[in-house]
Amino acid sequence: MPNLRFLFKLVSSQLRRHPGRAVITTLGVIASTCAVVWVASGYDALVSQFDENAGKYLGRYDVLVMAKPAGPPGASTPPVPAALIDELEQDAGVLEVNPTSNYRVTATRVANASDDEEDTSPLGLLIGSRPPVNGAPPIGPKLVSTPAAEAPYEMVDGAWLDSDGYANDVVVAEQVAKELNVAVGDEILVTSFGNQVNLSVIGIVEQVDLAPSLNTPGGRGKRSGAGRGEKGGGGPGRGGDTSAIPAGGKANGPSGPSGRGGKAKPQADGSQIQLPTGFGSGIATDALYVRPAVAAKVNGYEAKPEVLQVALRDTVTVDQFREAWQTRFASNKPAMQLIDFEAVRGGMESSRSVSGQQSQAWAATGMASLAAIFIIFSTLSMGVSERAREFAMLRAVALTRSQIAGIIAIESVVLAMIGWGGGLLAGWLMVLVGSRLLPGLFSSGAVLGWGCVLLTGVTVLVGALGAAIVPAWRAMRIQPLDAMSPRTASPRFHGWIVLTIIGLVMVTATPITVFAMPLSDEARKWCYAFVTYPLLLVGMILLAPAVVVLCERIFAPLVTRLLRLDQRMMKTQLASNLWGNVGATLALSVGLGLFASTQTWGYSMLVPFTPGDWMPDALVAFHPVGLSEQAESLVAEVDGVKADDVMPLAIEQAKFDWGDVGPPKRLRMGGDNGIVFGLDPRAAFGGEHPLADVQFVAGDRDSAIELLADGKHCVLPEDFAMASRLGIGDTVTLIPPAAEKERVRYEIAGIVSLPGWQWMTKFSGVRRHFVRTGTLLFTDRAAVKTDFHLPRTEFFWVNFEPGHDLKTMETRFQAIAEEQAGETFKATGVGEVKAYRPFARMTATETVRTAIRKHADGMIWGMSYMPLITLVVMSLAVANTIIASVRSRTWEFGVMRSIGVTRGQLIRLVIAETVLIALAACLLSLTFGLIAGWCGVGMAQFGGWFAGPPSFRIPWSQLGFGFALTLILCLLAGLWPAMRTGRAEPLALLQAGRATQ
Repeated sequence: MPNLRFLFKLVSSQLRRHPGRAVITTLGVIASTCAVVWVASGYDALVSQFDENAGKYLGRYDVLVMAKPAGPPGASTPPVPAALIDELEQDAGVLEVNPTSNYRVTATRVANASDDEEDTSPLGLLIGSRPPVNGAPPIGPKLVSTPAAEAPYEMVDGAWLDSDGYANDVVVAEQVAKELNVAVGDEILVTSFGNQVNLSVIGIVEQVDLAPSLNTPGGRGKRSGAGRGEKGGGGPGRGGDTSAIPAGGKANGPSGPSGRGGKAKPQADGSQIQLPTGFGSGIATDALYVRPAVAAKVNGYEAKPEVLQVALRDTVTVDQFREAWQTRFASNKPAMQLIDFEAVRGGMESSRSVSGQQSQAWAATGMASLAAIFIIFSTLSMGVSERAREFAMLRAVALTRSQIAGIIAIESVVLAMIGWGGGLLAGWLMVLVGSRLLPGLFSSGAVLGWGCVLLTGVTVLVGALGAAIVPAWRAMRIQPLDAMSPRTASPRFHGWIVLTIIGLVMVTATPITVFAMPLSDEARKWCYAFVTYPLLLVGMILLAPAVVVLCERIFAPLVTRLLRLDQRMMKTQLASNLWGNVGATLALSVGLGLFASTQTWGYSMLVPFTPGDWMPDALVAFHPVGLSEQAESLVAEVDGVKADDVMPLAIEQAKFDWGDVGPPKRLRMGGDNGIVFGLDPRAAFGGEHPLADVQFVAGDRDSAIELLADGKHCVLPEDFAMASRLGIGDTVTLIPPAAEKERVRYEIAGIVSLPGWQWMTKFSGVRRHFVRTGTLLFTDRAAVKTDFHLPRTEFFWVNFEPGHDLKTMETRFQAIAEEQAGETFKATGVGEVKAYRPFARMTATETVRTAIRKHADGMIWGMSYMPLITLVVMSLAVANTIIASVRSRTWEFGVMRSIGVTRGQLIRLVIAETVLIALAACLLSLTFGLIAGWCGVGMAQFGGWFAGPPSFRIPWSQLGFGFALTLILCLLAGLWPAMRTGRAEPLALLQAGRATQ
């Protein structure tokens, strides 16, 4: 203990003598701690609100009753049998049963005459006021049918739905009102597959933002009566007959309920379509509440209850209710599950938003840990270089090697703990003020919890101890005789060569593993994640000294010529303080390297998903009933359409039959089905200007056209062929959705490159049955109509005349679609649905490209915020390095000023050093970013969601922004030391330099 107290005095005296470096170091740790607090506070806020949000989710009800999940995400939820609802209502312990159902719709605000705003967001461009579509995520609010006499949640404004079940009224959730920018008295336009209706907003209800994941039966627990709010009176009915729904909105409502007796059996005389459904289960948190009759008007079929909200009497507990009903629920067809308070709370803990914020908190922790390591490492390394004679004298007096190492460790921990405490204080103020002034940055609220405190403390402490290892090792190597004369700072090149060779071996191991080694997909992913990617990181660290020296040799002459300096001044500027400059370079490279890899990977992965020139100007779908043969010619007659460039298509989405072998391992995300494009092979691929100018990578165009004409061959995209390992001559087997006992077989006649088919099919409506799909294939149109029982044509391949207006074109197509109003179609799980307002969905390739570009920019730059914040924090390490470099060369600067070097030259000399550090960081980060991004693209084909050939794109404009920011930050970091040195008199520099010798 006396030794520890003595060492602490030595450290504190050193910090008092040189407070500038300590201040900058602690500022760096404070900034990195604030970054963790910023991210982790949102996660802590979610955790702290689980109980409150679970109670708000249930509202004035005690439990939910719903069918157990069955089928893949996006599958329709089985309805609750009417007999079960009747039994629950007759239970003496049940106070109220509220049968509800959720439906995917599109909702937009009805614009006033003075409104000139247009939704130019990616989803606004692709969806807008069009009906929802399979393939696109469930965006926006859900239409919720409810007969409840009282509001299930607290009213914020307006009133609850009245007893008139036929009025076009809607009560919206509070967050939906904010998103749509509507208030009580406004109107919203609700669009479904069967209708489009104007609804008047008569109320706004409070509802929790966080939706729980209810995919598994929940836990058991008792919820007290005080926690569920005030009881309503009596159990309302389940809605009335919809046979007399009045006309309203933009289309008439149904004149009577259509056949909906359970799941309809597929008929061979016509195909069915899967209505778009949501991914979640339970009560929608972004709800548009309407009466069942209004829901039937909007949808075109009678509302069927999917979730029962059950309120119990005060004398009955949830456990008693479960015990009485669990056998009945389990034996029901389909089996039911009971969701109580504990299940909702558990579902919130496992929701995607919570796991996403948890991942962000861990990522921020890792970045902050690296920030603490490199900032403190830079400080300690420069301190060891400056205090070499001091340590030698201490060794000569009495101190042992371990005590010298203890000084370094104590200094590291002291700086870290001061920074940690300051970071918590600054973070708490940031959370306190920011959550009030900028609530958008803290959408889930912000709480500085104990989890955040412990997380930041462990991060900073581990970072401090890790940063002290190399400086302590260097300090322990100082001998007592080194006190007799200053140690030379000349670099030892043979040591760097060894590090460089080891680093190159580690770096090259990553691309070799991804692209060359014959491994299984599972082994390759494991090896990449746990072996070669960490080797890439370590290899880049080992290459840092060589990069610093290389930049000095290559760029120093250019920088000195640009700044009008003598080249001899910069000959060994970085190498003389190698370890400090390496630390500053690595510190900058933490954020800049991750930024470069994110941008490179993101924009490289964008290439195969961007629609290519093979696509038409637009893919027009006439949903949901299509056009008759007589009406098909109307499309080519539309003003603005190239009549010769209109090609009717026969499109169906069907499952593959892989037989006893099973599907290929790489086909996971929707790989069990494909989209069949039936077209005219000669019009599509033949002639000098084919409508689908695809590039054949296997087979040839002419032979493929001849083979496709027989209706027994197909053309596949390259990515699916790589994933399934199919080639020319192989056969694919499909199951027609309208006749599941039949099988359709096609022999592969060619393989083509189809960039962007994924996004085009995602929003165009060709995913008729499944949310995800594995591929599309081309074959003869007549064969597809026969094989898949498609009586009408829904899709058209269309090119436009020059100077066309997309809105005008879609309006003209819509006029054709509305001529089919009043016809019915079959929907899976629903039966007959009446199309009161058929619609034309025009998916323009130009619009898809614009939406993809906007969406990709938002996603990629969203992932780049934390690296950029880390880069800004790390610039303090550069300031630390420059201050230490200037201090160690004070005598040299004094001599230079004495022999005629001007103040401006001295300032430019210090600035030149910061520029070289910035260039070294840019070169190291660029190398890491290109290799990591390239390997990340290569690994995508083994992840099960994209198996095409890897593409590589270097986004120079985005990388240039990061490099320019690095240069600016380094210049700002070196500005104060440069100005301070330039303003000093020669005598003062000589005196200060003599004191450091």
